[in-house]
Amino acid sequence: MSLNSISQRSADCHFFQIFVEVNVLDTFSDMLAKDEINKMDKNKTVWAKTNDSIITPTNWNEKKDVFYQQRMETYNKSFASTEKIDLELEALEKLTINKNEYKILKNRYKDYLLNELQQPQQFENANVDEIKENKYIEVFKNDIGYSIFLAIHYIYKKKTNKQAYYSFLYYALDKDYLVCNGAKFIEFLSVLDIHIDKIDSRQSGTNKKTDLFNSIQDKYQNKHK
Repeated sequence: MSLNSISQRSADCHFFQIFVEVNVLDTFSDMLAKDEINKMDKNKTVWAKTNDSIITPTNWNEKKDVFYQQRMETYNKSFASTEKIDLELEALEKLTINKNEYKILKNRYKDYLLNELQQPQQFENANVDEIKENKYIEVFKNDIGYSIFLAIHYIYKKKTNKQAYYSFLYYALDKDYLVCNGAKFIEFLSVLDIHIDKIDSRQSGTNKKTDLFNSIQDKYQNKHK
């Protein structure tokens, strides 16, 4: 077996694995010299792949969303989500390991990716006159919150300063208990090719933004009565 083949097989073995935050001293103390350990901040953490971060058919449902997000982050941010998924499907087909567990994971991940390919089309065609079923319960608290997001996302995705607009949208939803937390909201946006670094607390909103949000919220709440 050539060095290239060995390297490729090693990469394939670590494909179904996620990065987790670990304490440096707890995880890597065996590799550090005593003086390095003494100088190091005992609370220092890094993101790494460990034995506990290996994905299996048993923990697939628990880890699949994090795995997908981390895989998407390996691609250039300028790529559209559909382009990233196409490349990921190609990478999946090239995996060389054929053990039964790997075959199951490959099939499950392929189904996951193909399902994600359908999501952008749903968002593009969001009908602001309908209340949409909330399928993202870790992001939105109910159907109305999800529906408001879709309606405003259709407008905001065309704006240039996305951090400002989507930060306002998060705080507007959060004010009425319609969204879960900022981290999940940011992760969800990245699936839609909306990339922001953080929720900007300065974006409390202008009158125009607030009026738009309130008018859409009123429409959905009236339909829900």
